[in-house]
Amino acid sequence: MKTFIVYDLDSKMPVAVGEQVTAETARYCASVVTGIFHANLFAEEIDLENLRCLGTTTTSRNILPC
Repeated sequence: MKTFIVYDLDSKMPVAVGEQVTAETARYCASVVTGIFHANLFAEEIDLENLRCLGTTTTSRNILPC
């Protein structure tokens, strides 16, 4: 299984994070849960083992402690 963050392309906001087999499956599952049409979603695979912190730029908030 791979971990994905799913974004709404209209609002450019993350709407789901979870494990799925493929990005298409992640988009479909997020679509079912959120009610957002699956074509309006983008799934990005992330590597949790190498992820140290998110949002390290000065304009964003840290999501995980660095």
